[in-house]
Amino acid sequence: MRILIATYWGLPSVGGLEKYIYQLKRGLEAQGHQVDIFSRMPDDSGYHMLNKGWILKKSHLLPLISAQAGTYFAKHIPEIDIAIKHMEIEKFCFEAAAAYFRPSTYDIIHTQDIFASRAFTRIGHPHQIQVATIHGCYSTESLARLLEQGIFNDQYKQTTIWHYFGFIEHLGIMRNAETILPTQWLKSVMSLDFHIPPDKMTVVPCGMDIEEFKQDMEKPAVTPDAAGKKVIICTSRFDPVKGHVHLLHALLLLKKERFQNDWVCWLVGDGQVEGKMRELAVSLGLQNEVVFLGKRHDVPALLKKADLFVLPSLQDNHPFAIMEAHVSGKPVIVSNAGGIPEMIIDGQTGLIFPAGDEQRLFAQLNTALNDEGLCRHLSEQSEQWGSYHWSLPVMTERTMAVYSRAMHKRKAEVREGWTRLRRKQSSVQRRRR
Repeated sequence: MRILIATYWGLPSVGGLEKYIYQLKRGLEAQGHQVDIFSRMPDDSGYHMLNKGWILKKSHLLPLISAQAGTYFAKHIPEIDIAIKHMEIEKFCFEAAAAYFRPSTYDIIHTQDIFASRAFTRIGHPHQIQVATIHGCYSTESLARLLEQGIFNDQYKQTTIWHYFGFIEHLGIMRNAETILPTQWLKSVMSLDFHIPPDKMTVVPCGMDIEEFKQDMEKPAVTPDAAGKKVIICTSRFDPVKGHVHLLHALLLLKKERFQNDWVCWLVGDGQVEGKMRELAVSLGLQNEVVFLGKRHDVPALLKKADLFVLPSLQDNHPFAIMEAHVSGKPVIVSNAGGIPEMIIDGQTGLIFPAGDEQRLFAQLNTALNDEGLCRHLSEQSEQWGSYHWSLPVMTERTMAVYSRAMHKRKAEVREGWTRLRRKQSSVQRRRR
């Protein structure tokens, strides 16, 4: 089959979405399928078929679409929220670019977010099958970011933008033949908050090429000298929903508790709040304990050099970072945000703390640093769990089963359509007689 994997977000990037897409592409190609990738460009200057080098500049689309949309909104919805207007124009540009690259040549369109899903259902062709993997809830992620700014649930849920995103969440799932979600938590959110029938969604946990990852762990990596100290590592983009601010405050408590100064923390990644986190680390007096390594492409080798893995997310679904930490055999300390508890057996394959609870995070880190026996146990169980649960072939087989189910549905719809047409023709002929 010819399969197009499509996302509204920019690629290449650093994060779980890109890792999932490339792992899925690899798994499908191993089964003999042809797979292409369509996305925005990472600097938002255009759109491209990532593996083919085909590019359409955004400047060719934006002036016309912006003018047309502006005229329409001014006439029909003059009171439209400026953020919604901007989002609609961006979506129209993405949709036009997607149509330009002739998606009709593919058997299956596999979208990776609600925005791409909506776009391709509008430009799709009758013979195509559209499947989506939804990696998170855009509405609740937006809410988590606002909570960090002191804006609370009840306030935000009264706004137009909340209802707008909820409408997009609904359409981004309902129009697909099948929708994949990595966790039961996300399925529940979509069902309860956005009224998606449970039978429209299938839970398929993410997978990864474990053998390749272990080979990459053996490659050299340039890192700061830890001077014999225990290394705590966090591999996550700098976004408010990832909870770095709470990690830094927990590390301050750790510094006050452990006078022997026997640990350092490596923060790996980049993102919108990296600058603020660097400033916060200095203001807390953690400049000697916290090292910002920036965007890195050698995460497996960095994990090998680390002793503990931590992820303090406030909102998350099925983080690749946890999968990688498991496969690398590291003791894992994570929050209970979103779907994360489905990935961890507390006390066996990791330690869980309440999201945003700096005191409990500090306590878990301190316990792990003090208890070598516990760390050995967590490490062993972590690697065994990861090797079994995060298998790429298993994820690929489950995804192919979803494709098959979607194709059977489409065949049934076509048969039903032909049956209705024949009945209508027979009825017309009887009336003519």
